[in-house]
Amino acid sequence: MKLAIIFKTQNMKGSRIELLKQTINSGQFPADYPHFGGANLIITNDENRHYNEMDTVIYTAHASALSWLVIELKKIFDSNLNFQNKYDFYPYIGILIQSSVKHNDDLFETMLFVVEKIEEDWGA
Repeated sequence: MKLAIIFKTQNMKGSRIELLKQTINSGQFPADYPHFGGANLIITNDENRHYNEMDTVIYTAHASALSWLVIELKKIFDSNLNFQNKYDFYPYIGILIQSSVKHNDDLFETMLFVVEKIEEDWGA
């Protein structure tokens, strides 16, 4: 019984990941969304935004779309997250965004790269 529940949960995550990828590819993500700040990750377009030394900070004109992406990933992987590993999960998303931007990826490519790496590294 426990195996069936685990399989069903993993299958549901996989479906939600695919739906998220479709949403990104279609450009149906919000252009105006509250900027993300928490668990050592800050995504903002405000260069004066306060942050702590431990924070991964992403300054971008696409802060709304990327913040939306973080929340969507949180919804999908929430059952994997706890009070400790969230400090790995969220900054890792920021590191992935930074890596993609350094390769001159556009917003769509960056978002899809993040989803694919999180799926690969955190399991779907």
